Amino acid sequence: MNKEVIKIQTLNENKRMSTQELLQLITLKISEGYTDFEIAGCGQHNIGGSSWAICDGDELKFKITNPGQRVGAMALKGTHIYVEGSAPADVGWLNSGAEIIVDGDCGDTASHCAAGGKIFVSGRVGTRSGALMKHDPKFEPPEFWVLKNTGSFGFEFMGGGIAVICGWDCEGLESVLGNRSCVGMVGGTIYVRGKISGIADCVAIKELNDNDIDFLKNGLDEFLKKINKTDLYNELTDFTQWHKIEPLPPELKKKKIPVSEFRKTSWVEGGIFGDFIHDDFVVYPLPAVGDGRVHIPVWDSSPCIDCKICLNNCPNSAIKENNKQYSSDENLCIGCGICEAVCPKQAWKLISNRNEIS
Repeated sequence: MNKEVIKIQTLNENKRMSTQELLQLITLKISEGYTDFEIAGCGQHNIGGSSWAICDGDELKFKITNPGQRVGAMALKGTHIYVEGSAPADVGWLNSGAEIIVDGDCGDTASHCAAGGKIFVSGRVGTRSGALMKHDPKFEPPEFWVLKNTGSFGFEFMGGGIAVICGWDCEGLESVLGNRSCVGMVGGTIYVRGKISGIADCVAIKELNDNDIDFLKNGLDEFLKKINKTDLYNELTDFTQWHKIEPLPPELKKKKIPVSEFRKTSWVEGGIFGDFIHDDFVVYPLPAVGDGRVHIPVWDSSPCIDCKICLNNCPNSAIKENNKQYSSDENLCIGCGICEAVCPKQAWKLISNRNEIS
C-alpha cells in the first residue's frame, strides 16, 4: 500500500476528463497500491463507488469537489468519501458499507436503495431521498443522517435501516419531510425533529423511548463531529422536539380500495392530466381491450398471403379468420402489435386509439 495522496485535476486547459477516463485512472492507481485520492471533479459520475472490487481489503479514501451523480454508488465497507460542498443526485445509491460525508446539500434520491454504511449530510437532501433503503440482518443497518430537511416523496417503500432528519434551520417549513413521504414504507425507522405533515397513512408517528434517546445521543455526537457542527449538540439533543416514524403492522393499515375510488377521493383533483384533457375516471382493465386499447390493429387484404403467422402468434387468440379474411376481436385484442411485427407482408397496421380513450 502506497501512502502517497493521489491528486487528480479533471479539468486542464479547458479540457475535461471524461467519467470513463477518471474511473480508469483511479482503477490503475489502486492496482498500483494507492488508496488515498483527492479529486477536483468536473461533474464526473460514480466517483468513489466503482473501484472497490479491486481494493483487495485496503481502505479507500476519497476527498472530492464538484462531483457528478452517484457519488459512492455501490461502495463497500472500508471506503471513506468526503465531498467538499454539495453533490447532485444519487449520493450513496446502493451504498453497501461506505462512510460518505457531504459537506453541503444533496440532490434527489440521496441514500436511494442504501443497504449498509453511513451517509452524513450537513445540509438538505432532495426528493425521494431514502427511498427503498433496506437492511440485511447479517449486517449492520444503513444509516442516513441529514442536518436540515428532505424534499417530498422521501422514504418511499423503505424496507429497513435508520434515517435521522434533524430539521435544523427549518423553522419556516410546514414539514421537514416535504409532502407525501413514507408511501409504501414497510420497515426501518425515521427519527425526525421539527414539523411533520403530509406523510402516508401506512406509518405511525411515535414518541421516543429511552433506547431511541440513547441512540440519538450517541449518533448525533458522531454525526456532528463528522460535519464539523459540534456546537449544535445541545440544541439538537432537546428531545421534546423529536418523533419517531415506523410502519404500521399489516393489521392496522387501511384496507385496499378500488383504483376508481382512489382516483376520485385521494389522487390529484381533476386527474393527473386534468389541465390538458378531461378525465372521465374510467379504469380500464390491464391489459386493456376494446376502447381502452392504445393501438388497434387493422388488416389489409391486398398483401396478405394467408400464411396464418399472425393467427398462430397472437398471444390472446384475438385474430379470427373466415374464408381467408382476417380481423381482430376487440374484446380480446390488447393492442400489443405482435400481428404487425410477425407479418411478412405487412398486412397488419396499428392505428392510434388515443382519440377514443381521451
